[in-house]
Amino acid sequence: MGKFKKGLFLGGLLGAGLMWLNATPKGKEMRARLTAHLDPLFNELKMSLKQLDGPTKEMYNALVERAVEEYAAKKELAMEMKTVLVKELKKRWNEIESEL
Repeated sequence: MGKFKKGLFLGGLLGAGLMWLNATPKGKEMRARLTAHLDPLFNELKMSLKQLDGPTKEMYNALVERAVEEYAAKKELAMEMKTVLVKELKKRWNEIESEL
């Protein structure tokens, strides 16, 4: 039971640290920058998918990864930012699927 309590304590500390980072002005700035990059990429992906015949989720995921890689190279984004962009864009598949 000692390992469980230790894990619970460390998890609580980690969670508190993450909450502190999200509540700081720097965290808010990072979320705003992410949103600024996310919306143009999402619109570009929608246009690309509308040109395809019967797009699937796998096709969408491949397009997301390629588009983020190209966009990140142009904008010189950090690896962490690219990872978050890919994750957030992949979450939006249901939104695109309902529009198609």
